[in-house]
Amino acid sequence: MDLTEFQKVSGIVYPPFSLCPFEKYFHDFIINQNNQEVERKYIPVYWTELQISSYDRNKLQFIMDNWDKEGSYFTIVQHDDGINVSIPQNIKVFGMGGNGHIPLPLTYDNKDIFENYKYNSKNIFCSFIGSITHSVRQKMVDTLNKYSDVMISTDNWTNDISKSKQDHFLNITSSSRFTLCPRGYGKTSFRLYEAFKLKSIPVYIYDDSFLPYKEILDWTKMCVVIHISEIEYLYLILKSITDEQINEMFNYYAEYEYLFTYDGMCDYVVNNCNR
Repeated sequence: MDLTEFQKVSGIVYPPFSLCPFEKYFHDFIINQNNQEVERKYIPVYWTELQISSYDRNKLQFIMDNWDKEGSYFTIVQHDDGINVSIPQNIKVFGMGGNGHIPLPLTYDNKDIFENYKYNSKNIFCSFIGSITHSVRQKMVDTLNKYSDVMISTDNWTNDISKSKQDHFLNITSSSRFTLCPRGYGKTSFRLYEAFKLKSIPVYIYDDSFLPYKEILDWTKMCVVIHISEIEYLYLILKSITDEQINEMFNYYAEYEYLFTYDGMCDYVVNNCNR
């Protein structure tokens, strides 16, 4: 079935640092690998790009309704809402934003943007710069705003962010010992992976956990993971973490860093579909 018309890139870039959406990157990866043998067949639809622009939803739904029910397939979606048409049960969905059968990191590909920042001295204890897009974030702000060494700045973030605002985010995050990474509109946040790349320990605050690679690694060995119901204890938890423990977290992350690159994610998807 020809899905070419559902492989358009909208031109909307979010986060503003992103160079290429993963859905497109994976499609190019498979093509460049000469359609390497994968037991499940890939459905090359750029779901997120479709959902932030206009497309013929009825036509795509018709295609899904008439899809081969006998084979086994997979697809990838970044959008927080997941796929907004009904799909057959024989399609395995790798989700980045909080929906799907198998989680993937909600990250993006831009190796150079972090290089000038990741060795900044850590003169800020803890920080958060972002939008209030969920009640978890609001509760986090209400609880931690009272501490003088916790820097919180809330504002709207869109794809149209000024260069000075980008630089401010990168400077503050890279200068922070800990970076608060509460779930956003979706169950996770780009900030969780930005913090790693800026050499700040992420603090993932969730109500419904969505972490990838749990069968491979132990998230508690490389970041702080806390349910929103325990937010009142978070400040003391962070204060109790020693320099030695932080170094151990960074070292543990370094062992698995490849999994958080686009190529590592591609390899993981292919391997998972061949199990």
